[in-house]
Amino acid sequence: MANIKFNILSGKSLSNLNVRFYHGKLIDCNARTNILIDPKNWSNKMQNLKPSVDKKLKKHYSEKIENLRNEIILKFNEDFSNGINIDSKWLNATIEQFYSRPTNENDYSKIFTCFIDKFITDSKTRMNAKTGNPISKKTIQKYNTTLKRIKEFEDIENQKIKLIDVNLSFHKKITTYLKVEHNYSNTLIEKIVSQIKTFIREAKLEGYETSIEVENRNFSFTRDETIDTYLNEIEINKIFNLDFADNDRLDNVRDLFIMGLRTGLRISDLKRISEFVFSSNSILISGTEKTDSSVEIPIHPQIKQILEKREQKLPRIISDQKFNEYVKELCLIAGFDQKILGKLKNPKTNRKEKGYFKKYKLISSHTCRRSFATNLYGKIDDKTIMAITTHKSHSQFMSYIKTTQKEHVEKLANYWKNEI
Repeated sequence: MANIKFNILSGKSLSNLNVRFYHGKLIDCNARTNILIDPKNWSNKMQNLKPSVDKKLKKHYSEKIENLRNEIILKFNEDFSNGINIDSKWLNATIEQFYSRPTNENDYSKIFTCFIDKFITDSKTRMNAKTGNPISKKTIQKYNTTLKRIKEFEDIENQKIKLIDVNLSFHKKITTYLKVEHNYSNTLIEKIVSQIKTFIREAKLEGYETSIEVENRNFSFTRDETIDTYLNEIEINKIFNLDFADNDRLDNVRDLFIMGLRTGLRISDLKRISEFVFSSNSILISGTEKTDSSVEIPIHPQIKQILEKREQKLPRIISDQKFNEYVKELCLIAGFDQKILGKLKNPKTNRKEKGYFKKYKLISSHTCRRSFATNLYGKIDDKTIMAITTHKSHSQFMSYIKTTQKEHVEKLANYWKNEI
């Protein structure tokens, strides 16, 4: 159980009230509160000013101490659950933040992080204007992650960012901070910048004063070049034809993998496979997670064979982590060990790094969707593929097409051969 104690540690005429925060055996930290009190007026035992102290003076100190106590508790609840180290440095930073908070309610609402807090709270009951459905938990989680990054930036800058301060200068500082201090990818930084713009546009709609510079084309960030692996038809067929009659685990994940490769579904939707409506020729999926769109997908012959083999019973659902682990094992058994360009997470830095890696190591749940779109691209019209993958824009759809340079050359050679 967490405890907070305020103590006078000096006998001087005016002493800085000390605060001790401790929780269990691992957390025990101290800091000065910057509240000056005459030791004669304070009782460490009572944890309060002595009864003889003037009522007006007592009220002044009691309110300040109680507000600080509440601030420490609130900050602990937020930071401890996020894995932040709770020590004297954290306690000092919490006290500094407490004193930097605006006292005027109108000014408080103009603080960027305070507005985001309100925006997130409202989002829990807000409807998505495009879909007419509530804002998803995943989207709210992304808002909270961006808020956390901004609060960390404020701590580094030792200031509260106001809505009007979100301008090109702020953009330069925070993107540099995210890149240098956290070594985040350009793609992640672009997503954070995009969310910052969303928050500011909402603030502007609500009548707050914001900087016009947010709409400047330089208030953006360029994503990394997308390098994703896909499996071509020959490789998919090779996986489908692997014999796992004596290995239920690999047989199950292979069938699940084939269903993903032949439907183009996200892993989050594939895990809902028991909710799908199967007919003799199609699969009806209602409410895909990301777009909330309903989609009907023709049943691929390989899926029909899987269902027949399983007597119409579906493969067992497994966790994302096990799925990604097992499909790599499948692809290693299939012999996909040629080195190709890709991005793989470095366990030392916990960041993806570009390089040449054995193909099976780059296979994951994302491979399903990208393979589906790539293998159909050029064979049927883009709109038909997009109707199944539920991509809303052609630019989004094209980001999933991963045909290699060699395959482009082969397509052109075949085209010329047929023209002669």
